[in-house]
Amino acid sequence: KMKNGVTLVIAFLIATIVLATLGAGIVFIQPEQVGVVISYISPKGYRDVPLQSGIHFIVPYVESVQIYSIAKGTYTMSSTPGEGQVKGDDSVIARTSDGQQINIDASVIYEIDPSKAVQVHIQWQNRYLDELVRPQARGIIREAVSQYQVEEAVTTKRDEMTQYITEALSKKLADNGLILVDFLLRNIAFTPEYA
Repeated sequence: KMKNGVTLVIAFLIATIVLATLGAGIVFIQPEQVGVVISYISPKGYRDVPLQSGIHFIVPYVESVQIYSIAKGTYTMSSTPGEGQVKGDDSVIARTSDGQQINIDASVIYEIDPSKAVQVHIQWQNRYLDELVRPQARGIIREAVSQYQVEEAVTTKRDEMTQYITEALSKKLADNGLILVDFLLRNIAFTPEYA
């Protein structure tokens, strides 16, 4: 009887270890996500192809998965407190070709390119908003505004300026694994002196 009890306990322990190991190797990726596999057994340290939605198996304890959302996101820079990602006035201050200062409220609607999630992970991890989307958008907006006089930027050439920003930002984000879904130039405000 003692032998049977010990055998039963050992069998239970082995079954528990096997189930825990199998459980550690099963990963579920939601439909709006992709997973980048970090791997100690891959020569590069990661798998080249991200995991798409569904159930996947990884090697337990030597591979892990970093999840990234591929849903659309919006990054807003606004003069209205509490409206954007940064507290306080976060509008883009830019100078027109005739030297006038204008403040621009804008939103960048973006998503991670599912096929380039590994590239995003290697280059940016979760810093892509603060270190890619925000500075690139602000720089490109300033560059675009500097090519127009204040009257043009506000009226006759506003659509042309928006198109320029959209194309330049789209290319820059695409080079870094993101898709520009839309760029919205929401408001242009003058300095009190000019107004």
